[in-house]
Amino acid sequence: MRMNQRTVARGLLAGAGLVAAVLLTACQGSSGAGSSPSSLSVSSTTAPAPTTTSSAAPTATATQPGGSGGNGECKAANLKLSVGSGDAAAGHFYVPIVFTNTGSTSCSMRGWPGVSYVTGDSGSQVGQPAKRTGSEGSSVTLAPNAVASSVVTVTDVAVFDANSCKPASVRGFRVYAPDDTASMFVSRSGTGCAGNPPSPQLQVQTVKAGAGSS
Repeated sequence: MRMNQRTVARGLLAGAGLVAAVLLTACQGSSGAGSSPSSLSVSSTTAPAPTTTSSAAPTATATQPGGSGGNGECKAANLKLSVGSGDAAAGHFYVPIVFTNTGSTSCSMRGWPGVSYVTGDSGSQVGQPAKRTGSEGSSVTLAPNAVASSVVTVTDVAVFDANSCKPASVRGFRVYAPDDTASMFVSRSGTGCAGNPPSPQLQVQTVKAGAGSS
């Protein structure tokens, strides 16, 4: 009777081991290639190259007569006045009066500035104002910081008879931009005619783009 119990126990253990082996094999077979992790897809884009701009030096440009390109007229409040480098010949001096646009927007000017001798920046006028010469010319557009100019012909008072000229010391020019009623002053010491000489002591040309020359 004891021999039979041992035999049964061994048979049960062997059977349990066989079942465990079968279950382990089934589990291993159920995991295959389909259980591997999926690949991560990454897309890349190329950023467009940055756009570059170049800034050119400001310039004054001339347009056809009568056209200002929609720009307002240049006025004394937004202009700086200076005297450029000039020339001399046969008793005359050619002096460029230079206008610089100090405003933040473009402006335009056309025609002749008003020019006369004065005894100072707020002084009295000396003699007759400059006589206009030449044609009116084209409208000139000044970008911010751009320049335009008008050449003033200054006659040496020594060529005039002293009685008609009545020489007097001057400190510079009083200048009105074309179509402006506000004056500006630019220093240029010298001698003018307080009288009435037979020919103009000052002559002025129309405004042109640039620093100007005779």
